[in-house]
Amino acid sequence: MAKISETELRRKLKKLEVDSSAGGGASIEKVGDQYEYDKTVIYLAYASALSNLSSGTIPSQSDATDFQFSPYNDSGVLLAYRGYFINKSIYQSGDPTDYTWESTSGASGFTSSERYYTIATGLIDTLGNPTKPGTDIDWAVITAGTAVPGTAVYLAERFTLTTSSGAVTSNWDIKPVGKHVDTSVVSASGIKATNMDLDGTLNVTADSGAVRWGKDDGDDIVNSGLFIGRNASGSPKFIIGSASSFIYFDGATGIVSAVGVSESADTGESERFYTDTSTTHIFDVSPLLDEINIQMVGGGGGGCKVSYVDGGPPGTVATNGGASVVVVKNSSGGTRATYTAAGGAMGSPNCSGGGSSAGTADGSPGGTFSHPGGGAHADFAGTGGAGQASGGSAGSGGTGAGGGGMRKVGGSGSAGAGGNAGTFYTVTLTTAGGTFASTDKLHITVGTAGAGRVTTRDGAAGSGGAGLVRIKGELA
Repeated sequence: MAKISETELRRKLKKLEVDSSAGGGASIEKVGDQYEYDKTVIYLAYASALSNLSSGTIPSQSDATDFQFSPYNDSGVLLAYRGYFINKSIYQSGDPTDYTWESTSGASGFTSSERYYTIATGLIDTLGNPTKPGTDIDWAVITAGTAVPGTAVYLAERFTLTTSSGAVTSNWDIKPVGKHVDTSVVSASGIKATNMDLDGTLNVTADSGAVRWGKDDGDDIVNSGLFIGRNASGSPKFIIGSASSFIYFDGATGIVSAVGVSESADTGESERFYTDTSTTHIFDVSPLLDEINIQMVGGGGGGCKVSYVDGGPPGTVATNGGASVVVVKNSSGGTRATYTAAGGAMGSPNCSGGGSSAGTADGSPGGTFSHPGGGAHADFAGTGGAGQASGGSAGSGGTGAGGGGMRKVGGSGSAGAGGNAGTFYTVTLTTAGGTFASTDKLHITVGTAGAGRVTTRDGAAGSGGAGLVRIKGELA
């Protein structure tokens, strides 16, 4: 950064005397993707000590001690150095190496600083300044070496630079230093904020003070809404909900009550897969859900054998696959609706078909449950079990698929047929459509695998694959 001449510095400081902002009356314009002033402006910073100072600059940020934008420390002592940053940026630099530094006292550039405070709680544009105070506004001087009083609401500062051509005085810099609420801005309709960020703490200390909507006070269990605050008696209160369902905290007794609330282990939106065929699964509907998608497939049928075995007829022990079922139960245990994915049938009713009629024909493979497409989950697919070949065994089916049929050994007729695949079913329930309510439960049965024909002499046909049920909720 080039060192500013004393003549240029005086000119810029003179503009500070007549302009009302750090921008010197400059307008803001967009340059590229950044905003900046259309004129150069001067920013001031201060430090209590500087190391490695040479020709008004320092090489490192760590060379500046107590770098700040105010000329005084907390004890009211004027800091020893002042820096100038001249730029078009609308932001003041926080890097002390960007500034040209000089002493705040001495023969060259001697500065006298003035500080005043007021306890007035009006808006800043009603205060005026210490030399031209607003109506009924009193400003009191703060002497050098004295901290800002704790009662101060606003602080006003300005400085005077003495040069060979005379003195140049800056504008008054007025900033709030105390917390207050200006009663003049609180009208009958209150303060309205479209967007407000609260970085600190919002304290409700007065009786009847509260954040609320819908509810009249902290004991209102009739109207729907929320109340957080204090009642007229000063007792802390919290209540949220409606007349039939609410959570209530009584600050006077320390009791928390929950009336008519629904309880759920989680939000219910995560995917749940059910594969256990030995029990009925219960899905507790979360009160946060407004949509539930059900996808399911029944169990695959078992494979068969045709030829007579051990003196008995074939096919007596092959079974169909079981259905997968979801029953929607209301809070009273009544059935709201039932949804079913049928299981696959065992190899054809007379266990014929599938293989060749040759004396040593292989068994037929079980039916494959192909992915149904659309929005079905990838797990909804299964390969049918392989038919039994010479010297081998019949295969079992994958998810929802049929088991493989047995091989024909001697005699007449055909080889064993494979089992059929289960049926896929999907439905989406909604609270808006009345197909479920937040107090309902889903009773889930997963379709069993169909059993394959078992023989003593020739082995067994393949069993089908068990069914699968998927439940996926969506938040309201």
